[in-house]
Amino acid sequence: MRRNAIACLLAAALLALPYAAQAEDYVIIVNKDNGNAVDKDFAAKAYRGDVKSWAGGGNVACIALPDGNPVRAAFDKGALDKSPSQTRALWAQMAFSGKAVPPKIVDSEAEVIKAVSDNKNAIGYVSAGAAVASVKVVK
Repeated sequence: MRRNAIACLLAAALLALPYAAQAEDYVIIVNKDNGNAVDKDFAAKAYRGDVKSWAGGGNVACIALPDGNPVRAAFDKGALDKSPSQTRALWAQMAFSGKAVPPKIVDSEAEVIKAVSDNKNAIGYVSAGAAVASVKVVK
């Protein structure tokens, strides 16, 4: 009996490892011409609607991946400390209250990179292994 309990605990710990590793398996990106100081804290504030403009001028344009995307789940958990459903509820509240404009949702990491490279004021996130030569990685 005790051996079964230990085996179950070990299996649970091993199953949790991939999720823990994925929690930070994303990078935050901005346009190459964006000279503002950007870090994980700034990104979290932008995606929560607490920061609406860059210090250097211009409105922050947040780009996000859709629900169900594992990179979205990693970003929501790692940067916002929320699940995707909690983040979606936050964005709905922002839109309803007029407090802020929710992020633009795009279908793929390639579209995030394109949107950020095309807009000096955009910020986004992609997987750590994504090809990001056309943008600046800030985290």
